[in-house]
Amino acid sequence: MKHGIIRWLVTIVVVGLVLLKAASFTIREGEFAVVTRFGKPCRVIRNAGLHPRWPWPVETANKIDARRRVYTTRFAETLTRDKKNVILVNFAVWSVEDPLRFLQAVGSAQEAESKLDGMISNAKNAVMGGYNLTALVSTVAESLKVEEIEAAILEEIKDQARTSLGLTLWHVGIKRMALPEENVRYVFDQMRAERAQFAARAIAEGRRQAAAVRAQTEVEKAAIVAHAQEEAALIKGQAEAEAAGLYAKAQRTDPSFFEFLRSIEALQKLLGEKTTVIMRTDSDPFRLLEEEPTSRR
Repeated sequence: MKHGIIRWLVTIVVVGLVLLKAASFTIREGEFAVVTRFGKPCRVIRNAGLHPRWPWPVETANKIDARRRVYTTRFAETLTRDKKNVILVNFAVWSVEDPLRFLQAVGSAQEAESKLDGMISNAKNAVMGGYNLTALVSTVAESLKVEEIEAAILEEIKDQARTSLGLTLWHVGIKRMALPEENVRYVFDQMRAERAQFAARAIAEGRRQAAAVRAQTEVEKAAIVAHAQEEAALIKGQAEAEAAGLYAKAQRTDPSFFEFLRSIEALQKLLGEKTTVIMRTDSDPFRLLEEEPTSRR
């Protein structure tokens, strides 16, 4: 009797578990679910946990991964504004925003990424048509526009991805870049030209600074010379004034001795070591040559 009761209890529990499993489903964190009734969507569930449903085949829970995913595109060749071919590999960070639209439009992550590939390719071709190759490959930092190009591609397709696929595009970037063989030489020539321009600007700036330094030096030199000349003129004027004072004092003290000194100075200025002068000696200052020194005392 006891064994029969136990068998019935076990049977009831098993049947209950089967009915519970058939009449409910579990949503984990990072998942959405779209419940369909006889194939038609009836509700969307975004909260994790245990949720009821009618057993299959009445209702079916279609679970959708809501986490962010990264998709890498295939190698694709595109044309720049200056008619140069470049091969780009892009990546996109995306997640499901509208589960119902996602399920109706694509139904799976693989199909969604296939659609994204085409969108990114079209947007990339449109955006790169407005940029030269130097926006991707350049030795001049100001010429590089990679982030600007990535933002433009994202802006080009994010609304379309939301409305047509139910996706949110978080970021579109350039993962790799390659050049066709015929463009490699052009890129290197362009880099050399950019380096030459940079060097020319550096040389011109160096010459400009050198000219400015020279000009400043000349100004300072002229100021120093002028100041020195001014001081020299002042000193010379003071010395001449003192000499004139001494001469005046000597003249007042002994006029004849003063006259004698001035005559000597005149002779020193006129006669050098090898100078021969033939003049009359009875006039100043040459008459001093015939007079006895004692006559001047």
